[in-house]
Amino acid sequence: MENISKIVLQTNGKRVGYVLDVALLGLDKVGYYIVDDESEGEFLLKSENILCVADKFLLVDDTSKLEFISSKPASILMKEVLDDKCNSLGIIKKIEFKKAKCVKIITSLCEILPKYVKTIGEDFVFVSSKRRKKTKPTFPRADENITVKIQSVPQRVVISSSFYIGKISEEDIMGFNNEKIVRRGEVITKNIVEKAKRHNRLNQLFFALKR
Repeated sequence: MENISKIVLQTNGKRVGYVLDVALLGLDKVGYYIVDDESEGEFLLKSENILCVADKFLLVDDTSKLEFISSKPASILMKEVLDDKCNSLGIIKKIEFKKAKCVKIITSLCEILPKYVKTIGEDFVFVSSKRRKKTKPTFPRADENITVKIQSVPQRVVISSSFYIGKISEEDIMGFNNEKIVRRGEVITKNIVEKAKRHNRLNQLFFALKR
């Protein structure tokens, strides 16, 4: 998901932390969960309070606008998607945004447009089964002005850097300019975790870990 693991800076040059996850403030509005490097406390950064976004950094002016987060629901990532006849449409792998609006939900089997989402529950997501293809189903394009109201705003739980260290990656992970961050079968070290953050590949590393 966009901007995950990017470093958040203040205009005075101080590092605030890094982006842990995208915050879905309704599918038509986006923010980010920021983690402080030292305390690992979580804060919500709304998109309107971001001055600019670059390849590695997000710039903010006033950190008083960051909202402390004590708890939040589990992430929509890795939830299974079912149609209204309980046919599985795969596991959610990615959500695409355009101008702070959700435009596409990508599962292991298909791509789903927001207007087809009916319910985002604690364990499953239900969508309309209209026009679903037999193999690798893809939903038709949505009108640009369509938004969807959801019952809750699920997000990923906090995972510290120490969680990754010592585990084994089951796949190769490539970074910017096709730089190989980690090889299949390699044991994860602190340096690999830091490199994954810099290349915005922390999510991919999480799902590549041997369970």
